[in-house]
Amino acid sequence: MRFSAFVVALASSATTSLAAPSSNRHVLHEKRDGKPHLWEKRNRATPSQALPIRIGLRQRNLENAEAYIYEVADPTSEKFGKHWTAEEVANTFAPSPATKNAVLEWLVDSGIERPRISLSKGHNWVQFDGTVEEAERLFATEYWHYEHVENGGLRLAVDQYSLPEHVQKHIDFVMPTVQLDGLKPIANTNHGRDAMAIIPGGASLGSMPCGALITIECLRKLYKFPVGKTAAKGNEIGIAEWADYLYEPDLPIFFKNFTTPQIPLDTKPEFIAIDGGLTANLTTISEGSGVEAALDVQSAYSIIHPQQVRYYQVGDGINVDSVGTFNIFLDALDESYCTYEGGDQPYVDPAYPDPNDNELGYQGPLQCGGAPKSNVISVSYGQIEGALPYFYQVRQCHEWMKLGLQGVSVIYASGDSGVANRYNAGYPNSCLNGDELYVDNNGTRFSPSFPVNCPYITAVGATTLIGNDTESGERAVSRPGTGPANAYYSGGGFSNYFPVPSYQASAVSNFMKHYAPNYGPNVYNDSGKARGFPDVAAIGLNVATVWNGSTYGVGGTSASAPIFAGIVTLLNEARIAIGKGPIGFLNPTLYKHPEAFNDITIGNNPGCLTDGFNATPGWDPVTGLGTPNYEKLLPIFLRLP
Repeated sequence: MRFSAFVVALASSATTSLAAPSSNRHVLHEKRDGKPHLWEKRNRATPSQALPIRIGLRQRNLENAEAYIYEVADPTSEKFGKHWTAEEVANTFAPSPATKNAVLEWLVDSGIERPRISLSKGHNWVQFDGTVEEAERLFATEYWHYEHVENGGLRLAVDQYSLPEHVQKHIDFVMPTVQLDGLKPIANTNHGRDAMAIIPGGASLGSMPCGALITIECLRKLYKFPVGKTAAKGNEIGIAEWADYLYEPDLPIFFKNFTTPQIPLDTKPEFIAIDGGLTANLTTISEGSGVEAALDVQSAYSIIHPQQVRYYQVGDGINVDSVGTFNIFLDALDESYCTYEGGDQPYVDPAYPDPNDNELGYQGPLQCGGAPKSNVISVSYGQIEGALPYFYQVRQCHEWMKLGLQGVSVIYASGDSGVANRYNAGYPNSCLNGDELYVDNNGTRFSPSFPVNCPYITAVGATTLIGNDTESGERAVSRPGTGPANAYYSGGGFSNYFPVPSYQASAVSNFMKHYAPNYGPNVYNDSGKARGFPDVAAIGLNVATVWNGSTYGVGGTSASAPIFAGIVTLLNEARIAIGKGPIGFLNPTLYKHPEAFNDITIGNNPGCLTDGFNATPGWDPVTGLGTPNYEKLLPIFLRLP
């Protein structure tokens, strides 16, 4: 489904008057367009039903976010690499006293007693436990029960809600309101038969040509990076996983057969459990879980060792909403953001302690800060832009921006469905309704992904070898598969929510002017003013992976992301060795140096009854700038401050 946001022009909140308005007129703030996907509207909610109400306060200085991050990430800036501390970030973006006071005064004047109201640790959220009757009065709306047509689950939600005109400018969004789905992040590992093949009898380095099985030797030839030799303290690569678990007995098999120099067989990643994150066991293996984690960790280790992997296992995997979106991971990294003290939302993000009737669920509090930040974080999961509220995505995007300010490179897989998308686990690729942009299995409009639509993330698409050896070159990955659920093409396109960032404007303009398909504005955002993705690409097919003791060639942008992240980690190692800091947000530098990439000009990413986009000279929404050439990137990043 699509969510419309209705915003007003904002003046600086620091100068906002606290005088009560003469009118309490409500204005529409957010609404759901189109029929909810897989949900049926049933009956009105009981007025006395309890409701946890969370109001996200608008933060200060977000209008300066791009300028702030360019100061530390633009290679022409005198302040390049002078990253902020967590305290500087929190203080800069905390909501103003005027914003907090205006919202609190409105609630109290509306009959919500002050002792019932609390502020989050970072003062980003106002929260209180209310009733349906109170919420309907505050937000000029009606709450209804919605039933999931497949599992019978119930949700309380509204079709739209409004805010008083005088407080709208102080509020990002309110929950629970228009959102219905607690969406599971989709692992961008294509599990179709054509893109994940077991290798009978196993394999080892050199036993198969690179066109049949990608190993570390193939990657070093392709991308011209050296054997890792250093392990700077604090430069551990971060790998984050949701509901997929690393089976550690597979690691020594992989290290023995597929690493050179051979990684010591007792090597294990640093395990960071977030909100009940679990290790793998025979039960998870029997359920088919673990391929994603194995691919991510093994690919990274083969590139960066002796540097270490920091493995974030997010969520207990039992809470029905625990797979949530990416906010509980952000909670653990930034205490000013967390729980209903930050970006989390009922029905979108999990609640901890686990509220479900399951004694195995995580019963501790939601983790608020404390997890170590890595200089490079690789995530091989994604969701759908059209399935999450606009304000929710914007708020989370700004959190990724804050990590960039602190020197973190955030790298995401761009998706495996071409210009289409997978709505959720178990569903085939879907597109958007051409008129109202909501998720529609019969839709014909391209479906951008989240959070790679966020301009503060580096999105990685996928390639494959043209022939049997690395000298044959690369093309955009292409595996039609046996149906929509198994088709595999590099995810790419243009956001319907986020504008083109200045670092990408020239590249997008060139593509739109010379190579954009003439599908029309009802098929994709062809304005030339939208954020495009991916930014870069890397090999994403037939990547050697050991899972449950057997060797597979695995495909997915899930392979491409940790491969690219591993190369960035090597670049950070080189910078740290000469006394410099980590790179941080990559994109402004990458787009200034397209010559440091292998331009991919063959292939496309079909979907939504079209051929999608073509890989073209220069940046394109299939393989981005292309695949990395370490020998060309290294001097660029070593020259920077």
